[in-house]
Amino acid sequence: MYAKEMLKQSLPLLIVCGLGAIIAGNTLGAMVDILQNIPGLIVVIPAIIALRGNISTALGSRLGSAYHLGIIDAENMWNEDLKQNIIGSLVLSFLMSFIIGVLAYITSLFFNVQPNPLLLIIIVVLAGGISGLILTFLTIIIIYLVFRRGYDPDNITGPALATFGDVVTMLCIFGSAVFVGGIV
Repeated sequence: MYAKEMLKQSLPLLIVCGLGAIIAGNTLGAMVDILQNIPGLIVVIPAIIALRGNISTALGSRLGSAYHLGIIDAENMWNEDLKQNIIGSLVLSFLMSFIIGVLAYITSLFFNVQPNPLLLIIIVVLAGGISGLILTFLTIIIIYLVFRRGYDPDNITGPALATFGDVVTMLCIFGSAVFVGGIV
């Protein structure tokens, strides 16, 4: 019976995840001109996508564990544990985005690409920060909806947040590169 329930909860979401991966890929395909104009940006994409997926899914997993342990529930979500998890997630987003920007610049130099270090770091921090805010908000919404429906958060949050993380992060990189590239 458990396998049937897990399939019922997960299958529709996994189909949506497949569509999300297509959207993320199409966004990358639309970035060809930007990637040519901002050297080193291609180095950032795998790292920042992995970062956003890892941070948001870790937040979702922590909240799912808190739910299973009885620390939070649908009626008692906004407690100190949730607030501390949100703060930690956002701090990690900004800090790791900066580190990824610096490492992308160093890696680009290693491959004899000469990117503008300030431009590259600003794009990465802006994209990482904005996607961090959006995904933290989405994580809370997903966890809340999963709790309200009585589903197991472990079946839903991981795939949903990984896919949303890919799509949102690609859109944020694209938007940040257009915004910052247009200013500079």
